[in-house]
Formats: sequence, C-alpha cells, structure tokens
Amino acid sequence: MHKDNKTIHILVTGARGFVGRNLTELFSQDNYVVFAPLRNELNLIDDDAVGVFLKKNNIDVIIHSATTSLSGKTYPLEVCEHNLRMFFNLQKHMTPAIKLINLGSGSEYGRSHWHKKMAEEYFDEHIPEDSHSYSKYLISKYVRDINSEQLVCLRLFGIFGKYEDYRYKFIANAIVKSLLGMPIVINQNVVYDYLYINDLYKIIGHFIHNDSKEKIFNVTPTESIDLVTIANIINELSGNTTEIQVLNPGIGVEYSGDNKKLLSEMGDFKFTSSKAAIAELYAYYRTIQDNLDVDAVGQDLYLNYAKELRSKYFKKEEA
Repeated sequence: MHKDNKTIHILVTGARGFVGRNLTELFSQDNYVVFAPLRNELNLIDDDAVGVFLKKNNIDVIIHSATTSLSGKTYPLEVCEHNLRMFFNLQKHMTPAIKLINLGSGSEYGRSHWHKKMAEEYFDEHIPEDSHSYSKYLISKYVRDINSEQLVCLRLFGIFGKYEDYRYKFIANAIVKSLLGMPIVINQNVVYDYLYINDLYKIIGHFIHNDSKEKIFNVTPTESIDLVTIANIINELSGNTTEIQVLNPGIGVEYSGDNKKLLSEMGDFKFTSSKAAIAELYAYYRTIQDNLDVDAVGQDLYLNYAKELRSKYFKKEEA
C-alpha cells in the first residue's frame, strides 16, 4: 500500500499472538511492507535493539499488539514492568514520521466495575486490579495526556477470528465443540462486544492513513451479543442440534463499550454481522478439524477459566 508515492513499512509487534498473526497476514496481502519479528529477532524490552530495528527498516507505522506471554492463563509477576518497557522503548525511538497505534483493552476500566456500553470518559474512574490491565491503563493515560499526533490507542473488548486459542476463547471453543459433537457448556450467559478480526484490520487501516483529533477509541461493534445467541448461531450454521448447557441462571456482568467516538471518526463504517463472521470462522475450523486437539477441548479449559473469573471478580457484587 502506498501513501504519498511511498510504500508504507509497518512493524507488527506480537506477531505470534492471535491478533498480531492475523494483522501480519492481512496487511501483507494488501501490499504493505510488513515486519513481524519474533522475540529472538527483536526483543522489545531491549532499548538499544528497538532503536536499531526501527532505523534499519525505515518503519512508518507501529501496530503494537505485543504483551508479556502468558503461562497457561496466568501472567508472570513482571508483566506490568515488561509491558511498559516494550511500549516506552518503541515510543522513545519513534522519529517524527512514525505513527504508533497501540492496542489497548476494555480491561483498563477495571473488571470489577464493568457495566453496559462503557464510554471513553469512564476511563480512570477505577484502577484495574490485575497487573496486565494496570499496564494497559498506564499506557492509555500516557497516550491521553501527551496528546501526540503520533500516538493512537484502540481499546479492544471481545475479539475473535482464526488462529485464536480455541481451548480458551468462547466462539472458537463453541465452534470446535460443535464440530466434534460435544455439548457447548456456558458457565453463565453474558453479553459481550465481539469484534471480528477482519473488521479490526479495516479500522487500523483507517488510522494508518488518517490523523484523528481524539487519541483513544473504544473499538467495538454497535451490536452486542450474548453467549447463548452465539451458540444458537453455531447450531444453525452447522445444521446440528448440539446441546447447549447453561450452568448458572441470569445474565452476568456485561462487557461492552460505547463506540460513538469511533463511528464519528470513521463515518459510515459497516461492521461484519455476527452471523457472517461466525460462518467464516466455522468454515475455517472445518478445514483444520483433523488437526484439533480433541483431548484439550474435552478438558474444557475455557469453562474452568470462566468459572474462575466469575468467582474472582463478579460473584461477590452479584450477591
């Protein structure tokens, strides 16, 4: 892709992760020059290495999706320091011509204080409890306060697409269970903002080519969706009658964001419908069905993780 007769060089950090891998693939297909170094090729915690890399490769845009690696579903003790070092090493070595698009998280609002359609103005009402979210929170505060034309933070909530860890991510997990003839077990129904990865790619493309007055945006679809509806869509697409079990009654704490600022910035943006996006993902998993880890799916790690989160953050408030 060209801008002002110049091929745009993009650095995608976190290229081994679900988001980074998809973005690397999609931007490469669109004729950008994409650099997606692995950790042994570029250690973002190494200040000097970051400076050398950005200069050597004439980077125009950084899409920062990297975070400290999980061990199972737990972050190491140094997650906050390492996340901050990665961001500030990149920021330190930016030339005036580089734009950095940081991928934030709705967890910055504080899990224990989530509510329906949280707006950007709700940010900083609460400080996140966990170290990973706290690092994201601190980075967003910096982007907001410095108010630089070079920095934008796109705050993600639920996001899904191919390459995600189907052991732990609900939509992929439910699709895989449908393909394997296993029941879809939901700890408690809940409403989420689930953004399709291909839509994120288009939104990031807008920010690559356009400057924005606002610097932090909730990147969420307009229509939220609950887990039972997702399971029913999967059943409809598959033609199966996979059993859907819900272990706890009622609706859990909603995780959704107000996207008015994003839509004001992007104009008439059309999000992919949930059904169309899930259909594409279902087709993808059908092509790799023979390579799925059936034993891991049978252990239902996603369900155990969902139970743990509900117990840790929300059950006390619901009572």
